[in-house]
Amino acid sequence: MIKEKVLIGNKLVWPSDPYVPIRHSVTEFVGRDNEMRLITAAWISGEHSLPLAPLLVGEPGVGKNRLVYEIAHRTARDLYILQGHEDVSAEDLACAVRFSDTAGANVDYITSPLVTAMHRGGICFIDEIGKIRPRALALLVSVLDERRYIDSNLLAQRVMSHPGFRFIAATNTGEINALPEFIRSRMRPVINIGYPERSEINQIVARHFPGLRERLQELLDTFWSLWEKRAKDGESPSPRDAIHLFGLATSMSDFESLGGDAVFEGSNSTKPFPLAGGARPLDLEPMYLERAFQELFQQKPD
Repeated sequence: MIKEKVLIGNKLVWPSDPYVPIRHSVTEFVGRDNEMRLITAAWISGEHSLPLAPLLVGEPGVGKNRLVYEIAHRTARDLYILQGHEDVSAEDLACAVRFSDTAGANVDYITSPLVTAMHRGGICFIDEIGKIRPRALALLVSVLDERRYIDSNLLAQRVMSHPGFRFIAATNTGEINALPEFIRSRMRPVINIGYPERSEINQIVARHFPGLRERLQELLDTFWSLWEKRAKDGESPSPRDAIHLFGLATSMSDFESLGGDAVFEGSNSTKPFPLAGGARPLDLEPMYLERAFQELFQQKPD
């Protein structure tokens, strides 16, 4: 796709790119039906209502981002993601400038994911919004109420939102109180994203690792046995925990199938160790799951 400048007001600007998941990295979605219905309902606008701006709250790794990707897919809207952190400024939420590569031009204007979504009628997702300082978040006030516009000093104009524009944000549970009230009061509904049920974790693993089908139940039994020995006070694993664990276990198995230490110790720049595994049928032994669990979750002595 050839990227082109777009006209916003009286300025030609470079828009931000939407997020397009790598096909093999996003499997069929599991669960969260109630949450998806609530978000979709909150986004419906009509003659007497404006779309709302949901806020997802949950622990790291429970699937907040993945839920947003799925909603974007099901509503056929381009998704623009802005990563929150403490150094985000108010103008970062609107526009940036850089020295231009174009002959005869001094600077290029680059619209933020937020402004690009507002202009094009896409979805803006601010991840970890709780990390952004209140002074910067103040620029969102006019976006999240009935005004639905943003003022940019760099663009020297007001950007009105397209009717199709939708907004959603996420924050970790421990950072919800860092959000100023002038933002929290505008973000509704607040949707708590908890840990999935055991059956959903099993489905997620099955869909991420279809090659494990023959031994899947044995491996899942091993996983839950290991987890229950480690868990404190009924602590549940997140989808990210399970995916990383099975991913590392399969990679450890691939390492051995590609020659292991015997090949690795003799590798060099002219005869490198191959990093593309998975060419063989996957037959993961439980011992690799146990090794991966030890590496990822067991505390090691100092």
